[in-house]
Amino acid sequence: MPESQPPRGAFLVLLALHGGPKHGYEIAAHLRERSGGVFTLSFGALYPILHRLEKDGLVSGSWQDVGPAKRKKVYALTRQGEAALGAEKARYLAFAGALSKLLGEA
Repeated sequence: MPESQPPRGAFLVLLALHGGPKHGYEIAAHLRERSGGVFTLSFGALYPILHRLEKDGLVSGSWQDVGPAKRKKVYALTRQGEAALGAEKARYLAFAGALSKLLGEA
């Protein structure tokens, strides 16, 4: 897989971050709620994806104070992440369109 193309599971995380920065729990909740429960990510799956996306330069993370002695890491798309999301979204839409045509024939 080319380095500029995110892993398939990361596409959901990039989609969740498209609306703005979020911390891990918000990303998981966004995916679950917006998909009607179809897409769920455990924290054991989510954080490795976020760390990989951060390492690849597709998201940036920053720590924010949320109370006394409490901090959360908030993730946001980078320009490179926005570009990767756009390319991956185009691939998925093409795939969905082709599948829809095939299903219409069945």
